[in-house]
Amino acid sequence: MDDDDLFSPELIAGLEFTASDGNALAHYGLALIHGSNDDGDDGKVGSNYWYDQEKNGRILTGVEKEWADEYKNKMANDEKYEFHLREAGRLGNEGALLDLAERFGDPAFFEKVKPSSDHDSRRVVEIAESLDRDNDLHAWLTIAAESGDIYAMGRLIEEFDQNDLARCWTWMYLSQLLETDLSKDDYQAIHEDGSLYDDDVGGPMIVVGEQGIELRPLNIEQDTIARQLAQKIFDKINV
Repeated sequence: MDDDDLFSPELIAGLEFTASDGNALAHYGLALIHGSNDDGDDGKVGSNYWYDQEKNGRILTGVEKEWADEYKNKMANDEKYEFHLREAGRLGNEGALLDLAERFGDPAFFEKVKPSSDHDSRRVVEIAESLDRDNDLHAWLTIAAESGDIYAMGRLIEEFDQNDLARCWTWMYLSQLLETDLSKDDYQAIHEDGSLYDDDVGGPMIVVGEQGIELRPLNIEQDTIARQLAQKIFDKINV
């Protein structure tokens, strides 16, 4: 299905007109439209083969012609998607910059955008990790943890803040305030299909989960500060 079948020609024409004046949001809107049908697939199996055959002069008919045309349309659509996405990013649209990082490995998002809760921090964490940007990964894990992400707290304790014991305890106390104690073992028995183990069903048992995190104790003054900071972050999460 072409973009025109999903979005009105008037909408697309209006966005194109606005984008031509250097409007980042219009470019991003067009990128989202042209990327809306991208399922990560090249279409029908062999579509590129029939497209190449037609390009080399072979006369196609029937389903081969349909597949070749679909592939041609997809390539044109992909080109429009990338063009508008890059234009939106060049003009400063942060959503476009993040999509460029995820789709094309473009690091501009991390070079231009300060870590904040304005973006899906878990998504940014995954992208930063895929690009091996450890400093950005640390920064965005911190944003995620400050937003209540238990996974991020655990990673910070074990991988990034391990040399700052007071900071680690802050994350530990915050996890407890959020009713998930990272100091406790978290194991469960499951079946081979991933469902929780049922004794009535029986069969092979698989134990999955994580061991609780152990931290050296803080002195009384540092412990008080860590608890207070955890409470402050917790209160901000629940505003």
